[in-house]
Amino acid sequence: MKKNQKPSNEGSNNEENGRLFFHKGWRSISISGEIHWQLADELFNVLRDFESRLSRKPLTIYINSEGGDTYDMFKIYDHIKNSPLPIVTVVAGLALSAGFIIFLAGDLRKAFPNAILGFHGPTTYFCDGDSEGPVEAAELAFHQNRVLNTLVKIVKDNSNMPERIIRKYFSILTRINVETALKFSLVHQVINPPKKVLPKSWTKILKERN
Repeated sequence: MKKNQKPSNEGSNNEENGRLFFHKGWRSISISGEIHWQLADELFNVLRDFESRLSRKPLTIYINSEGGDTYDMFKIYDHIKNSPLPIVTVVAGLALSAGFIIFLAGDLRKAFPNAILGFHGPTTYFCDGDSEGPVEAAELAFHQNRVLNTLVKIVKDNSNMPERIIRKYFSILTRINVETALKFSLVHQVINPPKKVLPKSWTKILKERN
């Protein structure tokens, strides 16, 4: 594991595979890579800082994450859900596993056209799986089922997706595109490229290329 990086002025790199950046003026936070406890703690501190300011303008959280720790995911999800600020979450690339659940915490949820969202059920790891007895195995199964039920409820509460489909998607490691996410109201809006006024000098070049 790589040692903690020194934080930058308005952002940090706590681990090689999990990063959080923010910009006070733009009222934006960016989460990328693995979800871990350092990232969860820092997001809490950054979010509280935004909440302490006089402005109650919307805050935007961009997410590009393949997932991470379940409990750190719940920590981030609950902080976003319980924030007094109106929060927009945006899928910028991937929102898989823990990243997907965090995305669902937004009051308004957006995605770029080529974004991918993904489900998978909870997993728990032991240092020595061979030492598990029947009691431990039963406790693990109970715990995983309870976490799964919580995940299913979160998706159900934040979409129009039927529970049977939610459970099916969690069981088969599903990846869905933006069109499917819109259908189930997981995503409220797609961010399409704005119309640009290109320099006149480009016109000839682009016509020749086309």
